[in-house]
Amino acid sequence: MIRMIKVGVLLLFSIHLLLFSIPLLRGQPYVVNVTLAHAEKGQVYLASFYGDRFNIVDSMETGTGSFYFMLSDQDPAGVYRIIYNDVYNGIRSENLFIEFIFNRKNVDIYTEQGETGLIPHFPNSLENRVYRVFAAYEMDYEEQIMELYRKLHPPQPGDPGYEASVARYEALQRERTRFMDSIQAVHPGLYTTRIIKAFRSPFLPGSMSHHKRIDTLKICFFNHAAIDDPLLLHAPVYPFRLLDYLSLYRDDSQPMDQQQEAYMEAVDRIMVNVSHDPTLRSFVVETLLEGFEMLGMERVQVHLADHYLDEICESDIAELVQDRMEGYRRMAEGKVAPDFVIRDMEGENHQLSMLENPYAVVMFWATTCEHCRELLPRLHEWYLQENTIDLEFITISIDTSYARFEAYIRELEPRWITSHDPLGWEGMVAGDYYIYATPSIFLMDRNRTILDKPITYRQFLRAVRKLES
Repeated sequence: MIRMIKVGVLLLFSIHLLLFSIPLLRGQPYVVNVTLAHAEKGQVYLASFYGDRFNIVDSMETGTGSFYFMLSDQDPAGVYRIIYNDVYNGIRSENLFIEFIFNRKNVDIYTEQGETGLIPHFPNSLENRVYRVFAAYEMDYEEQIMELYRKLHPPQPGDPGYEASVARYEALQRERTRFMDSIQAVHPGLYTTRIIKAFRSPFLPGSMSHHKRIDTLKICFFNHAAIDDPLLLHAPVYPFRLLDYLSLYRDDSQPMDQQQEAYMEAVDRIMVNVSHDPTLRSFVVETLLEGFEMLGMERVQVHLADHYLDEICESDIAELVQDRMEGYRRMAEGKVAPDFVIRDMEGENHQLSMLENPYAVVMFWATTCEHCRELLPRLHEWYLQENTIDLEFITISIDTSYARFEAYIRELEPRWITSHDPLGWEGMVAGDYYIYATPSIFLMDRNRTILDKPITYRQFLRAVRKLES
């Protein structure tokens, strides 16, 4: 009997050692404990960011809304997302998500119902509490600074209201700098502090003219926030900064050749401010190549290839370009677009092939795309007032931030079919349509034959007028 007990103890000890040594092979285990207020029974997903895209890294079934994921030292510090379904008051919402920062510590997350929706809490994570404070501050700052900026242009020297706006505009910038400095001084080791550093910006006098402001930012944009931190590739940071900088060079009044020359200057200024870390430089070059490829700016792509392609793995870039070209061939004019079913904001399903309209537009967009934000209201105005050919729109947001998407939609109040895919770039429809940049627009007939792929509003009007004649 004693012999049998000893064997049993040894067996249990061996199993215990085996089970608890497995995570150690991947490094120190960390636990992300989650309790969701109204989670529906079913699959939940854990995703990690790389640039503005994210990848599903784990999934599991939940029956109660309480579950956990395991991470380790080999999982990168950065921004992660938990994607789940939700039921509240009998209404089912698909693919809601919570974003959090993982920085080599356990994270507890629970949600409660607030006036504006589910509110996440992070009781044991200083990192995430600081991040939420910073994110809320930035949203409020952007609203205030943009409202003041509209009052400053055109300038009205001598007007007491104008002088007060100048003073407040400058004070807001100084307050923001002090706020960022305080977080960096108190919490130097947080991943949030790295994110804050990347969003620092130069001080701009409130009385500065719009054109002078643009010229100043072209030179000073990266002075306090160079692209120099490889760890920030695991957060949606650098793609936004690149887009913000490139927007300084956009001028729709310029001919294509002049616009491409301006963007070549922008590319050179960007690359001067990217550190020599090969991973970072590779990411920036690939991101720029993708963007200018979608804009059809071949001269800028050649400029990138001639001056910066040899700095990184050329075979990887060649494979990337080949993949993009294969996507263009499959989604070229005259090809039949893939069919899909998508759920709109009211929870109604729509199948592309079942639309009765003679023509349709499928548009992929994101609030982080400045061109998208400018283009959508113009297209919506056309849709409401000039749509003589009974053309239906299906707009699919691939935003990584649902809050930004929802805020924009509340303001636009679109009457067409509006959908948001929280899987973003990794969504099935975006994959089937080979989406690599926003906006991506496909004008097609009832048979889903692609008639045109306009990028600008002018190109859209030109394509539609062909159908009207």
